[in-house]
Amino acid sequence: MMDKIDMVYLWCDGNDPEFKARKDECMGITHASSAENVSGTVRFFDNDELKYALRSLEKFAPWINHVYIVTDRQVPKWLDVTYEKVTIVDHSEIMPRECIPCFNSATIEQFLTNIPNLNEKFLYANDDTFFGAAVEPDDFFVGEKPIVRVERRGYMMKWKRTVAKLLGTYDKKGYSYNGTILNSIDLLERDYGKGEVYSAHHNIDSYTKTTFIATLTRFEKEFKACEAFRFRAPETLQRVIFGLDAVYSGEGVMEIINPNNIFKKLLGLKSKVELFGYYGKEAHLEDLIEHMKKYSPKVFCLQAADGLDYEVKRKSKRFLEDMFPEKSKFEK
Repeated sequence: MMDKIDMVYLWCDGNDPEFKARKDECMGITHASSAENVSGTVRFFDNDELKYALRSLEKFAPWINHVYIVTDRQVPKWLDVTYEKVTIVDHSEIMPRECIPCFNSATIEQFLTNIPNLNEKFLYANDDTFFGAAVEPDDFFVGEKPIVRVERRGYMMKWKRTVAKLLGTYDKKGYSYNGTILNSIDLLERDYGKGEVYSAHHNIDSYTKTTFIATLTRFEKEFKACEAFRFRAPETLQRVIFGLDAVYSGEGVMEIINPNNIFKKLLGLKSKVELFGYYGKEAHLEDLIEHMKKYSPKVFCLQAADGLDYEVKRKSKRFLEDMFPEKSKFEK
């Protein structure tokens, strides 16, 4: 009998006036950066991506046991909340009161295993990731172990951070995504002696509650400190820490998702990026469409454009509608 595997999404509607009011008030209190990738409109803009993510799930991963949508006092207008396969999980159900409201996915993620009735095995994604072709449980788990998909990053990143700290110029722009990765790598190197720099592949992750909770326990003090950050900040941790901790403790299976180098490309070899986890951007939608037609990757991400261009959003939504035109049981 196949183990039950659940799916967890983080979602918010940044177009909602009440949500925006909470965010603006919290920014004023916490003095968060107004940079787009921290607290800007683009980061929280809702283009109905979740609706299409669920259509892709129903089409290509019908074996998913249950879907949990984690959000803050919101419900998608199109969602049929009576459907037995979906549950809205409010932040107040899984997070301490003093952490709410929270607009930092890294902080919210550390409370996922508090979701009531969540199964031991679960997948996790933001609402901009989709299934692009049929998948099976063994695409995400090897026996009881999650497959941990990561991108290998250069040691230059770690060197730059060290130099910047010595010069006092680290994070002068107010936010550093690389900083969150390196904070995680530093902790793992401290405990395991493994310092190679990886980041979580931006797509659909697989976890077990057991390994996830083990990581929270191992780095309890550091995760507790992260709770204070309501918005993205370079002092926090990246979710790669959960996957690599599982791998280094022997409870996870690593798979590196990087594009082929020039020699492999010349040989015509296909990379795991092309075949499994493609990462595209709205601003380069034509490239994504061409890639989907050519390779049909099993999962893919459609990252938001840097600026809030409504024409780009319109084209992006039309692409998703063309990809997944059939209404799912998750919709009213």
